[in-house]
Amino acid sequence: MPIRDLRSAPTGTEFRPDVAIVGGGPVGLTIARELANSRCRVLVIESGSADFEAAQQTLNAVENVGEPIARDGVESPGRGYNGSLSWLNDIAPFELRNRGLGGSTHTWIGKCASFDEIDFERRSWLPVSGWPMTRESLAPALDRAARLLNLGPNLYDERLFGRLHSPPDELGFDRDLLRPFFWQFSHERDQHGEPMRFAHVAAELVAPNIDILTHATVTQIQLDTSGRRVASLDLRSVDGGCATVWPETVVLCAGGIENARLLLASRSLMAGGVGNARGVVGRYLADHPRSTLLRFDWQGIDAVARHFNFYGLVDHGRTQFYLHGLRLSPTVQRREELVNCAAYPVQIHSPGDPWAALKRLMRGDHTRLAGDLAVVARSPGFLAKGAFRRMIQKRGMMHRSDELRFDVMVEQKLDAESRVTLSDRLDRYGVPMPRVAWKIGSTEVRSVKRLARALVSEFGRNALPQPHLVDWIAWDEDDRAAFTDMAHPSCTTRMGSDPATSVVDPDAMVHGVDGLFVAGSSVFSTPGHANPTLMMLGLAMRLADHLKTRLERRSVSAATPRVVTEEAAAASGA
Repeated sequence: MPIRDLRSAPTGTEFRPDVAIVGGGPVGLTIARELANSRCRVLVIESGSADFEAAQQTLNAVENVGEPIARDGVESPGRGYNGSLSWLNDIAPFELRNRGLGGSTHTWIGKCASFDEIDFERRSWLPVSGWPMTRESLAPALDRAARLLNLGPNLYDERLFGRLHSPPDELGFDRDLLRPFFWQFSHERDQHGEPMRFAHVAAELVAPNIDILTHATVTQIQLDTSGRRVASLDLRSVDGGCATVWPETVVLCAGGIENARLLLASRSLMAGGVGNARGVVGRYLADHPRSTLLRFDWQGIDAVARHFNFYGLVDHGRTQFYLHGLRLSPTVQRREELVNCAAYPVQIHSPGDPWAALKRLMRGDHTRLAGDLAVVARSPGFLAKGAFRRMIQKRGMMHRSDELRFDVMVEQKLDAESRVTLSDRLDRYGVPMPRVAWKIGSTEVRSVKRLARALVSEFGRNALPQPHLVDWIAWDEDDRAAFTDMAHPSCTTRMGSDPATSVVDPDAMVHGVDGLFVAGSSVFSTPGHANPTLMMLGLAMRLADHLKTRLERRSVSAATPRVVTEEAAAASGA
């Protein structure tokens, strides 16, 4: 697998792959991996390189006109949503949007879960909802994605209890209100505490039919004169180099913002951009609004952490750990017309936590040497009990903590006015920057409050320590609701059968443009409430299967006329 650098290629170089994959993040690399050693020639086009380079990251700049609006580093009140908007700042933080092989996995923590069955349903109270597939039909692809991510079984609800080595106690929570929910964490195969970095997948992607081109930014998708097929892709590099790709098939894997931006900015044949005849490209922008719901006094931390922590199971000789939290039940979502959301525990460890001190000493970190030695020396019983929990019971490590709170991630009700458009400002290549107007609606606020109050009532009913609601929920001051985004932009090129509300069809091909496909969170029909990476890779696996079948059929179709002609010539004695 040669990795080529566009900066060293002669100006005007042309590439003629069967499949051009735009983006070398986890989605693009997964599709390339699935197509490795096949008969099709694959070119992965990456704007960055294998290493972090600040010059490339400046291409992530956006114009933010959403909530809140960031100006000169100060956020305006907006409707009171005072979040970091980590992918919405004028210059997006480099640590969250990464141009380079491996993409966002350079800095993620590996948190994974799949969507619930209700997330795939057409819900009458959510006008733009429903996926063109079921959770069950996607399950085989999700299982393949889980293996790639070095995850355990794809179980995230109460079915997991029977598989855990030492499960949490069955609490008497009202199932019409709350259901258990779990997350697990992707990790490197040989480094269990290190989140999986897809740059390693790129390095291991050795196949004769795969090429990777770095420092190559796609600036324009050129259609043929009919407007129904991709003719070529225009490439630029930071040093002024340019090249052209003449592909049979294109797959956009550039992320929830950039996929939409590239379609909108490709206006040489269509004024509104590629695939945007109905004005849908960039609409329905969603993320996962995150907020803190409640906190526990320090006296109650251990009693709560006993039930909401990490729990392990042994799968194929490896221990996989799952984080236990709670979500709104499908029953209450339907009855009260809410969106899906789940709460997870967050512990803030104290400076004198023995396990943190021991880890520093074992790493050779002597910045707190005297204090760490003293803490460890005073805590043999605590450390022994923690080791027993971890090694024998296969539960989360015991920690001394100053705070335990529950945070929430909530699904968004799709809003056509929450969207990505094009700015009047241009990037270094003369391409319009994305103009981002992210909106949070009242349904999300109602759902988060309902979950918070259900937690308080059920903790009290089950004689667990009582939490303290955050002020804006306790006092019903919705205008002071405090949300941050999770840097999970999605739904901007959503998948569906109706071109009036979707950009790609159920096979992820842009409506009306043969051979142009989109992958990643931008094709999510709805954003769900769970971290997107597992879902993205499951859909990427599904798309790769479709591409292999499609390319094989086209290959057979292209070969058939030659065979017929030769046979006809022989029969005629020519």
